[in-house]
Amino acid sequence: MKIIKASKRRNYGGGPFHIDILYPGAALNTNDTGFLTIGRIDHAFFRPPGVVPMHPHRDDEILSYMRSGAQIHKDTKGHTEHLNASRLMMMNAGAGIEHEEIAEEGVEMLQIFMRPSENGLAPAVQFHQFNQVHSIDQWRLVAGNSAVAPLQLRAQTNIYDIRLSAGSKINIPFSEPEVVNFLYVFNGAIDIGDQLLSKGDSAVLDIQSPGIVAAKESDLLMFQILKGAKYSDTGMFSGNQS
Repeated sequence: MKIIKASKRRNYGGGPFHIDILYPGAALNTNDTGFLTIGRIDHAFFRPPGVVPMHPHRDDEILSYMRSGAQIHKDTKGHTEHLNASRLMMMNAGAGIEHEEIAEEGVEMLQIFMRPSENGLAPAVQFHQFNQVHSIDQWRLVAGNSAVAPLQLRAQTNIYDIRLSAGSKINIPFSEPEVVNFLYVFNGAIDIGDQLLSKGDSAVLDIQSPGIVAAKESDLLMFQILKGAKYSDTGMFSGNQS
């Protein structure tokens, strides 16, 4: 197990818009700022009257994983949508797309920049209304390259989430030798063996890793990346930044 502490993130912005940026590869001291299909993870805080004006993306697969608040999304594909903790979005930037975000209520979210299997794909924007904000004590598939994924990701990775009740224990979802597991703690605190991970911490886990125990109620994301996955590291935001 390799642990990345929240202190390894880089701070950007202020006022109504602030992000803590995790470059997982840089935090693991590799030559790539990303980690396999994960380009970067922005833990964002966004409140009225904040506006992120229209700006471009290219060759990024971008999951907007909102946990609280609400915002308005506009893009050059013609969408105007209200996003919240149960209505999530995936922007498949491909050959190019632009978007704007307007805070309606105080938002805490992850903006997750994933690396596509190839560049120059057709741009698309997807939305999905989940029945529940949280999946209690059970892993839930949020996005992935599986046909049953609510949000389609053009990378050989599936992304799961869970709200783990205090004192509950769970294992890595569907763990197989063919995948690499990357865990992000959105909220709370968990024990893995003799290691304590808190809000903003992350870890690379193997299939021999012990179960995850919630020291208190915790919201977690698990990325399961196919070993040997093909990906582009030249995306506008998901690419290697070194």
